[in-house]
This record gives sequence, structure tokens and C-alpha cells, in this order.
Amino acid sequence: MTVVTNAAEEVVLRVNELSLEYRLRGAGPKTLRAVDGVSLELRRGETLGLVGESGCGKSSLVRTIFDINVPSSGSVEVFGQRLAELRPKDRRQLRNRVQMIFQDPYSALDPRLSAHEIVAEPLRIARRYSKDRVVELLESVGLSAEVMDRRPAAFSGGQRQRLGIARALALDPDVLVLDEPVSALDVSVQAQVINLLKDLQQRLGLAYLFIAHDLSVVRHISDRVAVMHLGQIVETGTAEEIFANPVHPYTRSLLSAAPVPDPRARSSRRRVVLAGELPDAARRPSGCSFRTRCPIAQEQCSQQDPTLVSTGSPTHQHACHFPEDSQRSVAPAMT
Repeated sequence: MTVVTNAAEEVVLRVNELSLEYRLRGAGPKTLRAVDGVSLELRRGETLGLVGESGCGKSSLVRTIFDINVPSSGSVEVFGQRLAELRPKDRRQLRNRVQMIFQDPYSALDPRLSAHEIVAEPLRIARRYSKDRVVELLESVGLSAEVMDRRPAAFSGGQRQRLGIARALALDPDVLVLDEPVSALDVSVQAQVINLLKDLQQRLGLAYLFIAHDLSVVRHISDRVAVMHLGQIVETGTAEEIFANPVHPYTRSLLSAAPVPDPRARSSRRRVVLAGELPDAARRPSGCSFRTRCPIAQEQCSQQDPTLVSTGSPTHQHACHFPEDSQRSVAPAMT
């Protein structure tokens, strides 16, 4: 499954046919395939939104990108260098260029440390510490030097997330992986943090892998979107292509469930409620992993696992045997 990108632009993060299996104990299946042949490319200065239900493998993919999990097959490349082929010292240095922002800003910060100590910690480890640099980082995310002695409990949720962003920026990364970075915040604060992220991206040329359940946020911030189901990418394209012309029935079902503020658009859209639950990854259905819940599944779907193919656009791909049936019978696009 290869996601088409513009080769003329620098790829800062590449995931090649990545698979990850967990060994299970006890009776029943012996392995669980959490990530199944995923390939993604992220270019400098762009945002790739990764969406899917809980349990679809997003977190396992991120843990593998960060070298926490060892992939069963495939590879992760940062600036063209495969992490698995590097010496530990070189791998650590390269990993500094990819940093993480977590969903819960409170649990992600050490409650015993001050704001100064939290931001200074990665700088000290890298032997790049200076007080001026800490102040610069705090001010870059909208916090003043006056808060340096405060601990996380003294901050609001939005301020804690800004503090987490400042820490992530300490080592001048090129890529930020954002795992539901605004889902724990109030709506008004969400907008402020999203605007901050967009401003930082424009100023610093950062690339974002943005993981979220909130499709309205994904639509607002993403240049491209990849839809993940049971460890596989089932559709990918530009944000405009995915939201205006979704092809895969799973993508269309996700969009049909997203809230729409326009009453007229909402009244003209039919909600698609999928039958059953997300299949057990340890007992994957034969053929297409979505077929047990798919409203257009046919015999071929149980026999053959579809691969990503182009819709006609070089940037829009889907993994469905019957995309025409999906567009006719599932749901209108999100407007």
C-alpha cells in the first residue's frame, strides 16, 4: 500500500509497508496484527491527518514510529535513513528530529517539576541548555517568563498543552506527532491551540502527523488525510478530496457521523450506522477487513483483500472492490 506524494518535495518521514504483531498468551489466536502493511509519507511543512476508530491501530503505529515497538516487518525512515539500520547513538540523534505532543497535557507533564524544569530537561540532556532558550520557547507558545516557577497544577488545560508544545520544540524538531492534542480541551481553547500549531508550522516549517477523532479539526488543519481501519489504510487523499468526495464506505460512514453546523446540510445527509463492532484484530475476517460491517459487501470481498488503487487523481487512493456502489448507496459527502 503506497501513498502517492509529490516526489519533488522533501519527505521527512516515511513508513514503508509497516506491520506490527503482538504475541498473545492463552488459548485462541497466538498473534494480533495491530498494524498491517501501512505505508505513509510526510513532507516538510505539511499536515497529514490520521483518522479511525479506537482500536484501529493508530497508537500502535505511532509507538512503532517512535521505536518503542519493534515492527514485525517494514521500516521507518527519517530523512531517508532507516532507524533500524542505525547505531543506537545515531538513532537517538535522528529521533530528536521527531517529537511527540500527547492527548492529556496534565498526565504528560511531571507534576513535581516547574515549567522551567519541564522545558529545560530535554535541553540539559542534549547539553544545549540556556535560560534564554527556555524563555524563548515559552514565549513562542504564548507563555511568559513569569510562569517559569509554576508547576503544572497551576496552569489551565490550554496552558499545559502550550507547555507541552514548548517542550516538544526544545530540540528544534522537523516533525511533530500530535496524538489527539486538543480533545481534552474546551472548544474555545481548542481553536487557540490549533491556531498556535498552524502559526508554528508556518514559522518553523514543521511537518505534523495529526491523529484525531474529531473530523472537523482534521479538516481544518490537514493538507492530506489517511483513514485507518483495523491496522490498514483504506483511503487517503487531500483533505478536500476526502471530505468532498469520499470513496471507501468506511470513510463515508465516519463522515456521516460527524456533526455538521449547517441545518440545511445536516437535514440532507443520511446517517450511516454500521452493523456490529470493530472486528477483533486477533480474528481478522478473511478478505476485506471491513466486509463484516460494510453495507455493499459482496462475495469477492470475503475472498480478496483490496489494495490501495487510484481514484483517477494522483493523490486520492482507496482500498475497495466496489467504490461505485459505495458512492451510490452509502451517504452523501460531508459539507
